[in-house]
Parts: sequence; structure tokens; C-alpha cells
Amino acid sequence: MARRISKIDRLGPEVRDAIGRLLDEGSTLDEILGHLEGMSVEVSRSSLGRYSKRLATAGEKLRRSRSVAEALVRKYGDQPESKAARLNIELLHGVILDLFMADDGDEEGSDAAGRAALKGNPQGAMMLAKALEHLTKASRHDVEFIERAEKRAAAKATQDAAAVVEKVGKAKGLTAETLSAIKEGIFGVKAA
Repeated sequence: MARRISKIDRLGPEVRDAIGRLLDEGSTLDEILGHLEGMSVEVSRSSLGRYSKRLATAGEKLRRSRSVAEALVRKYGDQPESKAARLNIELLHGVILDLFMADDGDEEGSDAAGRAALKGNPQGAMMLAKALEHLTKASRHDVEFIERAEKRAAAKATQDAAAVVEKVGKAKGLTAETLSAIKEGIFGVKAA
């Protein structure tokens, strides 16, 4: 059975953005309803309350997820890529296990929707695994990009420092041989 779409979800993005902004500002449901009335949008208070609760729940889950991710990065951020990939696999395993083992009596919220999407649906689990694979690849590419950028920055800094040594050394009357020895000894820059 397909999940019912709430009336608010069917409204235009500008209306949902206004609702989200007002909720973020701490407006009450009645204040939001008044604002929507001014926009010629009619929504029931109960519908707005359910939408607000769903946004708050999603926001809390996102904050928890970020908190866990930050803690894991602090703990394992300097670990080799293979350990980070293993950690991601363990996290996905935990999510799948939670979805399958969760109490079936809880039929509300995104956990119920997640269980319904996965129960008896190995393709859904496969799609989660594929998402993890893509996440791991993206993470690896990000690490490789950062390493290349750091190497380029270090090489440029070395060349710039060697150029400054060359300029100052010539101004102070150092011989080409002395300058070459300094640049090679300190910066590892061979004479051209």
C-alpha cells in the first residue's frame, strides 16, 4: 500500500518553505495558520501539527546522525580508508538489522516506512548496499582529491620558498653554488 501524501506535502515549495521558516523562527501553529491564511492557503491545524511533528522528528534524526558522524570522524577520521569503509559497512548492517528487528507494533514514522520498504524486499536491501558502495567510492575519491591538492600546495609552497631564498640570497651576495646547496638541503629543490 502506497503511503498517503499529506496535504501540506502537496502544496507548493514556497508555502512549505514559509512553513519551515516560521517553524524555525519558533512561530506557533496558530501564527503559522494566520500567515498561511494571508497567503490564501487553507490548511487544517491538525494537518499542520502532524507536518510540524514530522519535521521535528526528521530534524532530530538528522542532528543525531550528524552527532554520531562527527564522533566517528573524531575517533576514526585519521584511520586508513579501509577502516572507514568497514565502519560504513557496520553502520549499514546496523540500520538494516534495526529495520528488520524493530517492533512491528510501531506503525508510525519513518522507521515504519523503512521497514515496509525493506520487509520481503531484498532489492531494497540491495539498494541500501549500493548506496553504501557509492558512499565509500565517493569518500575514497574525496580522500584522493585532498591528497593531490595537498601535494600540489606543498610543491608550490616549496617552489615559492626556494624562489624567495634565491631572491634574498642574491641580494645578500650569496654565490649560485651556496644558493643551490641551501635550496637542495632545506627544500629538496635541485638546481635547474
